[in-house]
Amino acid sequence: MTDATGNAALPTRDADAALVSAGGDAALADELLETLLAGLPAELEDLRACLTESDWPGLAEYAHQIRGATRYCGVPALDAAIEALERAARIGDPARSAESFRDVETQIQRLRAQTG
Repeated sequence: MTDATGNAALPTRDADAALVSAGGDAALADELLETLLAGLPAELEDLRACLTESDWPGLAEYAHQIRGATRYCGVPALDAAIEALERAARIGDPARSAESFRDVETQIQRLRAQTG
């Protein structure tokens, strides 16, 4: 699978990084990932609403909040996609924001397929 941003080359899941973030507690690492996955549908809708409304500050803030979770869960491809979306929203670039949003959707699908 390829994408315009190159995030397909990043691992979907980095279990070692997740374990480090969880202080070596595998159960906690799994719980953090489950929590992330459970919240993604609603968060994706919030991102979509901001994008549709051209609410760049709101989009950047939502992306930033999600990125807080992705950094701890060991999901490098999704983390990079969310970071790109946040950057595009912060500069108010509609085309880059839309492209980055599509990549976020792609990375979520990849993650769900791998962890499903």
